[in-house]
Amino acid sequence: MKIRNLRLETGYLVEPIPLPRGIATHQIQIETIDGTDGEQETSRVRISLDPNRCTVDSFGEAKACTKVAPIHLEADVELLEECDGKQLLAVKFEGGNGPAVRIALLPLCGKGNEAIVARLLIFGEKGELRAIVPMQGTSAGCVVV
Repeated sequence: MKIRNLRLETGYLVEPIPLPRGIATHQIQIETIDGTDGEQETSRVRISLDPNRCTVDSFGEAKACTKVAPIHLEADVELLEECDGKQLLAVKFEGGNGPAVRIALLPLCGKGNEAIVARLLIFGEKGELRAIVPMQGTSAGCVVV
């Protein structure tokens, strides 16, 4: 499976999402990057976690923020399930390190450059669902599998 042209992001999250190793993030971005596994193409994503606290204006847009460097992680993506135009993707970090994360894409494909709606599902160490984070983004046409 190869996913291309995917870029998702959250808005500013007033309540940060707690992740393992004491990381708390106020904003998450996910985008596909080129990846190869030997001679086979793989689907890889870069995940950016922004821990900065911000003030927000009357429209809910982030303004003045602290200046902590974002955390960047890379991972492989694997299709787990497809149903009614939806896809459930597993995010697999190298060596099995990192939180258990799933991406639910809703819908699989739009016409033209329509927005893709997604949910980021974050699980705890015991497999319990810890957070459901709404994400949105656009792709160049649709997600290609």
